Amino acid sequence: MQVIQLLGPENITVIRNLLELSVDKDVLLYVPRGCEALENNAVNLTLLRRWADNLTLHLGLVIEDRGTQVLAKAAGLLVLPSIKAGQQVNLHALDLRRRRSRGLPTRPTPSLLFRHPDQDADEPVLRRLLGRGGALVLASAAFLMLAAGVILFVLPSATVTLQPVSEPVQASMEILGVSGLSEVNYGLGQVPARVVSVERETFDTIETTNRRDVPDGHAEGTVVFANRTSIPITVTKGTVVRTSFGENVRFFTVADAWVPGELYATARVGILAAEPGPGGNVPQLTINVVEGELAAQVDVLNDSRTSGGTVRRVSTVDGLDKVNLRAKLSKRMQEEAYNELTAALDRGEFIPSESLVISILHEEFDHKVDDITGELGLTMRVNVSGLAVSGADGEDLLLRLLEQRSKPGYYLLTDSASFERGEVISATAEEALFRMSGRAASAPMIETQAVSSAIAGQSVESAKEYLRNRFALRTEPEIQLSGSLLQSLPWWAQRIRVQSTAG
Repeated sequence: MQVIQLLGPENITVIRNLLELSVDKDVLLYVPRGCEALENNAVNLTLLRRWADNLTLHLGLVIEDRGTQVLAKAAGLLVLPSIKAGQQVNLHALDLRRRRSRGLPTRPTPSLLFRHPDQDADEPVLRRLLGRGGALVLASAAFLMLAAGVILFVLPSATVTLQPVSEPVQASMEILGVSGLSEVNYGLGQVPARVVSVERETFDTIETTNRRDVPDGHAEGTVVFANRTSIPITVTKGTVVRTSFGENVRFFTVADAWVPGELYATARVGILAAEPGPGGNVPQLTINVVEGELAAQVDVLNDSRTSGGTVRRVSTVDGLDKVNLRAKLSKRMQEEAYNELTAALDRGEFIPSESLVISILHEEFDHKVDDITGELGLTMRVNVSGLAVSGADGEDLLLRLLEQRSKPGYYLLTDSASFERGEVISATAEEALFRMSGRAASAPMIETQAVSSAIAGQSVESAKEYLRNRFALRTEPEIQLSGSLLQSLPWWAQRIRVQSTAG
């Protein structure tokens, strides 16, 4: 496979000559950005495809300019992403597939001098052509064509590779990503962006922070009932007795009590506070009221204090717990949604975190404020959106700036370019302003045709000496000869191919 690297200033005739001089049927043509003959030129690209077909070459193109890539594909040319990728593929197989898919005509083949005997219509013409004089002319022409072909392929050829000293170029600029923009605005420094979104629903919990004491144990004790009549009385289980001072504390009897039928006869029975907590712990002689029908028949009094009413500390839901849980879950869902959005981005896109917008669609807590619980739960459904900015277009924008900052007479070595995205200055749901910097190397432009003419016919050492004195080179000039018996460069400059590469 032969690789032909254009420098940019070559016209379409020079490119055709390079194809005609190709010594291999598989040819990879490198078209740099700014190529005058081919960039955004559909006519010349179509001519290039026809010439390659006529020369029966399997031609593949590596094109830097994206617009030219589209035009080349439309013209029926085979476009490859890089020289390295092109060297690893079968150009012959890809060319056959391209011709079939594009419906291109079959390759032209040399026409025959003699037709088949069945083609009688041209027989008189052929007879006149094949007369004695005609036969001599045809034989001479065939000999000359054969001699020209032999000379063409026997003549020596040379490939000269130069590595000129490159200079660094760097630039930095603020770039604005704009939602809905369809293409790069080089004048305003704007690149396309689009709004992306995802909807998620999840559940999370948080420990409640409020603590308070709540009644726990019921107070217990005994009371003495005294008969106010001479009739036996049965005080049934569950009879209510209470205090008569402050907030009345009520108690229930825990068993039946039989009071003898004598005036002031007594009976003792156990009691239990109606409400839990320390409020049921009352002093002696304070439980003195009987509720209900027995109030007129018996008196009651506790001759000892009641005890056992306790409290316990519990956790309850506070309003601040809800605020904290909502914030915690919102942050978690925003991070998860951001990861999901970035995983689905196109190549070169990025989402500034500052552009994220979270909208709560639904939320439901599993407890209310003041509920006794050690854990509060929340189910939330949200929509998270962000601005996806085309970083690749930002690199193209910066590459254009690097080209503008190259010295006159220099061209940018795009393969050496590297970019770094800086901080996001500001971002909204529709726009994002960020900084990007880049650096690359630029090399001097070399007029290859002038160089070929200058070193034609020279010895290898003389040519190298001329090139060292003429150009600032990083390495020794490399000259490869083919078919030269005298170890000198061809006298015909068109047989000398000069290429410039970055070191």
